[in-house]
Amino acid sequence: MAGTNRDHRKQVRLTVYDNEPMARMAEQRLWQSDIPCMVRSLRGGPGLWGSAYNLPHDLCVYEGDEARARTVLGLPQPSERDTEVAAKGSRWLVVAVLVVVVVVVVGIVLL
Repeated sequence: MAGTNRDHRKQVRLTVYDNEPMARMAEQRLWQSDIPCMVRSLRGGPGLWGSAYNLPHDLCVYEGDEARARTVLGLPQPSERDTEVAAKGSRWLVVAVLVVVVVVVVGIVLL
């Protein structure tokens, strides 16, 4: 199977569905519109719980196809403000993790 230029593009989360059937229906709609996508189970999957049917599922698409996929599925387009808020939240998470690591290391050294 030959690789394509799509193999090196970044995949992004389009949305999360509450169960596998809903995610698979959205996946079929995207494939019918020639938008490559991938569904993956969150919180385990077959073998862990026996069935991933009622677990949340992620729907991912290539970054360049995100706007078209949102249109096909009727999902709202993310605004710049939402993107900025998410970026600020992830920065604070990184800072918090670093502070916790430093406190733990200092605590170990002092004991």
